[in-house]
Amino acid sequence: MSGWLSYPLPPLDGSREFTCEMDGFAGANCTYYQERWHFWYIADWVYALPTVAFFMCAIGIFIIGNAINQKTIAATRYLSYRGFYMPGLRWNSAPIGLLLLALIGTLYFFLMDLVPQPYYWPDLSWGNSPPLGTRSGWLSLACMPFVFATASKANWITLLTGVSHERLQTFHRWTAYAFFVLALMHTFPFIVFHINNHDMVMQVTTMNTFEYWTGIVAIIFQAWLTVASHSFFRKMGYEVFKFSHFFSIVVFVVIFFWHCNATLTSWNYFVATAAVYVPCIVYSWLRTVFEYGGWQEAQVTVEDNDFIRVGIPANFHWMPGQHCFLRFGRFGLRVLSSHPFTICSLPAQAPEDPSKITFYLRPRRGFTNRLYKYASGRPGVTLPVLVDGPYGGIDIQKLLQSDRSVLVAGGSGAGWALPLIELFARKHVSAAGLGGIVDGMDEKPAQDTAMATGLKSLRVILATRDTATRVWFRKTVDELLHQYPLMHASPAFDLEVYLTGEAEQQKDSPEVLKHLEQVAASEAEASSSSDDDCNPKHQQEVAGDEARGRPNVPSIVREEVAKAAAVGKSLGFYVCGPDTMQNDARNAAAKANLGVMKQGTGGVYLHLEHFSWA
Repeated sequence: MSGWLSYPLPPLDGSREFTCEMDGFAGANCTYYQERWHFWYIADWVYALPTVAFFMCAIGIFIIGNAINQKTIAATRYLSYRGFYMPGLRWNSAPIGLLLLALIGTLYFFLMDLVPQPYYWPDLSWGNSPPLGTRSGWLSLACMPFVFATASKANWITLLTGVSHERLQTFHRWTAYAFFVLALMHTFPFIVFHINNHDMVMQVTTMNTFEYWTGIVAIIFQAWLTVASHSFFRKMGYEVFKFSHFFSIVVFVVIFFWHCNATLTSWNYFVATAAVYVPCIVYSWLRTVFEYGGWQEAQVTVEDNDFIRVGIPANFHWMPGQHCFLRFGRFGLRVLSSHPFTICSLPAQAPEDPSKITFYLRPRRGFTNRLYKYASGRPGVTLPVLVDGPYGGIDIQKLLQSDRSVLVAGGSGAGWALPLIELFARKHVSAAGLGGIVDGMDEKPAQDTAMATGLKSLRVILATRDTATRVWFRKTVDELLHQYPLMHASPAFDLEVYLTGEAEQQKDSPEVLKHLEQVAASEAEASSSSDDDCNPKHQQEVAGDEARGRPNVPSIVREEVAKAAAVGKSLGFYVCGPDTMQNDARNAAAKANLGVMKQGTGGVYLHLEHFSWA
C-alpha cells in the first residue's frame, strides 16, 4: 500500500512464476520448453529487448556519423544521395543507404521471427500461445516506442542526431510497417492454432473473450493507421487524414494497452512510449502559447502569380529552409489541423528590429484552395493563426563554409530560394563581414571566422512552367537585392530562369514582354534614385539569363564539380523541386562523391528539400 495513496498501484510487470510440475510438463518436454528460444516466460527479454537494442544502434550510427574522415564522409554522402526513380509510378526511392538499412531491419525481424522453431505447439496442453505468435508479438511491441519517437515534430532523435523531423518521417513509416506486419504475424498463428484444435469459437466467446476482442479492435485500427498514411490517401484530403489519424492513435493505444494486460513487461513499452512522445507534444504546445504568445495576426495577400503570401510578426529566430506549422482560425473545424509551410524570409539583421516570417503558398486542393478563395476578395485581410516551429532547415554551417553554392528550384520552390539569396546578399555587403548575419540568426560568434571564409559565390537556377511565376520571381529577387545595392555590381551572383511547358510557349508573347518592360522600368527608376552604381547593365545582370526547356541538372552538377575541383574549392547544392529534378541532382552528386572517395579531397554536399513530406 502506498504511503500517500489510498489504493495500491497496479503491478507494472506480469508474473514469471513457472514450474514444470505446476504447468504439467515432465522430462524432455520440460527441458525443451524452457530453452531460450521457446520459453514463454522470458520471451520479452529474448525478442523485445534485442529489438530495442537494434533501433538504438541505428540511431547511434547517425549520432557518430560526422566524426569521420573525408573519404568516409564522401562514402556516407554517396549512400545518402544515390537513389532510383520509377517514371511509371512517378516515385523516387529512398537513397541506397536507407534502403540498405531497411534491408538489414527486414532481415533482422524475419530471422528473429521465422528461424526459431517451432511455430506451433503440438497441442493445447503446451499453452494457448503459439511460439510464432509470441515471438511476433514481442518484436512488434518493441517497435512501438520508436514509431512514436519518430512521429513528433520536436523529438529526442532530432536533438541527438541532427536529422530533422521531416526526414525522420521515412523511418516513422518504415517502423510502422514493421510494427503492423509483425502484429499480423502475431494474430494469425492464434487463429490457425485454434482452428486446427476446433475451439476457435469457444476461445472468442467464452474463454479468452477480452484478449481476443481487444486484439481484433487494435489490429483494425492499426491497419487503418498504417494503410491510410500512404501519400495517396493523404493527398486526397489532408485534414481528414490528420483528424482520423490522431483519433485512431488514441483508440489504438488504449485498446492495445488493455490487450497487453500487464503480460510480463509489456506495459513498460507503453511507459517508454509516453516518456519519449508526451514531453515532445507538450513542448510544442507550450512554446506556441507562452514563447510565441498564442494567437498571432497573419496578413494574407494573393500575389500576381496566384501565390498566397502570408506574413506574421515573429519574436523568434529561424534559419533558411526552416518551416512552421500554421493553424488558422475562422475556418471551422479546420482549426484542428495544422499545415507545414516553408519560411521564405530571414529574421531582421538587428535584434531590436521587428522580424516577420513570410510564406508563399501555392493554392492546391483542400485548405490552401479555401485560403486562396478567402483572400482573393479581401486584399490584405488578417487572420488569427497559431505558429508551431521553426523546424528542419538547411545545415547553415555547411552552407556558409562552402566556397560556392548552387540553388536549383522548380515551380513553387521559388519562394524557398528567397531567404538563401538574401543571406548571400547580406554576407557580401555587411561591413562587419558575417557578424550581422550571425547575430540575426542566433549563431555562435565562435563560428564567425570559419564561416566568413566560405560562400564566395552563388548560382540560382529556377525552372518554371508558369509565366506569372517567372515574372514574379524576377521582380521579387530584384526588390530584395535593392536593399543591398552592392549586389548589383557583384559578379559572384548568377540568376538563371528556365522556362518549361506553358511558360516556354509564351516566352515572347506581347503580354509577357509588356509586363516585363513595366517591371524593368519601375526597377530602373527605383535603382537610379537609390544607388548611382546600379545602372541598367547591372540590372540586366541581376535579372539573369533565361533559357527554354528544363535545366540539365546532371550536366550542371558535373560542370560545377569540375570547376570546384580545378581550384580546390568546396561546393554545395541545394535543390527544391519535383521528384525528377531531385533524382537527377542526388544521383549526380553521388557520382561526384565517388571521385572524392578515390582522391580523398574535395567534396560535394547536397541538400534536398521536398515539396511534400507531411
